[in-house]
Amino acid sequence: MAVSYTGQIFRINQFFIFLACAISAILPFSAFAQPSDTSASEGAPFLWGVQAHRGFILPHSTAIANVSHSNPYGLEVRGMWLRAEDRHTRKSGLVAQRGFLVNYINFDNPDVLGHSASAVALIEPLIRPGGRLYGSVQMGAGVTFLSKVYDETTNPTNLFFSTLLSFTGMVNAKLYYRLNPRCELSLGYNYNHISNGGMKLPNKGMNFPMANVGFQYHLRPITLIRPLKTDEWKQQTRNYAYVLSISSIKTAQATPDFPTNEYTLLLGAWGVVGRQIGRLSGVSAGTEWVHDGWAREIQDRKGIDKSAWKGAMLLGYEVLAGRTRFGIHFGAYVFNPSGDVDPVYQRYSLLYRFGDHLLLGTSMKCHRHVADVIDVRMGWLW
Repeated sequence: MAVSYTGQIFRINQFFIFLACAISAILPFSAFAQPSDTSASEGAPFLWGVQAHRGFILPHSTAIANVSHSNPYGLEVRGMWLRAEDRHTRKSGLVAQRGFLVNYINFDNPDVLGHSASAVALIEPLIRPGGRLYGSVQMGAGVTFLSKVYDETTNPTNLFFSTLLSFTGMVNAKLYYRLNPRCELSLGYNYNHISNGGMKLPNKGMNFPMANVGFQYHLRPITLIRPLKTDEWKQQTRNYAYVLSISSIKTAQATPDFPTNEYTLLLGAWGVVGRQIGRLSGVSAGTEWVHDGWAREIQDRKGIDKSAWKGAMLLGYEVLAGRTRFGIHFGAYVFNPSGDVDPVYQRYSLLYRFGDHLLLGTSMKCHRHVADVIDVRMGWLW
């Protein structure tokens, strides 16, 4: 017990040393700050932030339960632009921050899980940001590099990851306390996911909630004014529709009978109709049809002659935050002769609108707790 306790104290000390070092690295940027207060409605003020994290791994499958008993910890640095200009807030009444982060996470199991380094794009709507104490909901998606992945011989128990480069997503609920017009402290709790989207197996993926404390520094002092909420969104067309092309790559792994990996394509289309029901929310329904090259390859190896096409109907909810839309859809297959997956699934999508019509983004399909595929999507919005 004494050894375990000492180890915990050492890791806690590391946690706060990381935070103190990162804050010290950011403070010199004060030399670039403007000398007087500036309204956040002028331009897009930039800020630096740092957070220290500590959490645990969710054993969402019995196959990975034995290697889930650790407490990941890490450090992140982020840069954000505060978007409080009238052209960004008048429809939604919402002030938001957009930007990026880079982080380092140690999974507290160096021999099996190792560590990760990630780069993530962020959007962060703020809740009542005019006061000294305010909140936010932060969402992000990006890529991560993993130091330890599955290997049949040297690392057979790491069923979380099988590719050094994978994808990561996060949702973070935060509270901020404004010390002065430049400096703020934060306290939050975030949910993280890392997976390769089923591009290579095994791919159980890792889900790990983490508590975090942080500090952020505005390069110029700001004064936030609560934006006016108008009914302009009700006067515009509230119905919408979009059609997107779908593409992805997935690896059919080598076996004794098939000694080489085969890289297969998934191609298809997704059509959606929806209606905006609030300043930031919409409900939608759609259908998607894909030709699953991975399923085709696996069936060919087994000598099965069934169609690799899959068709489904979906219902969902979308967050409409300016040019960005985040969707959660639940799908049910209406055509899947191969029968190789569960009859229902969840789809999480993140899309960005360029101009008035062009949509570009990504989506992840999950069957229960297992990610099946991550794809790239591009199409047209009406």
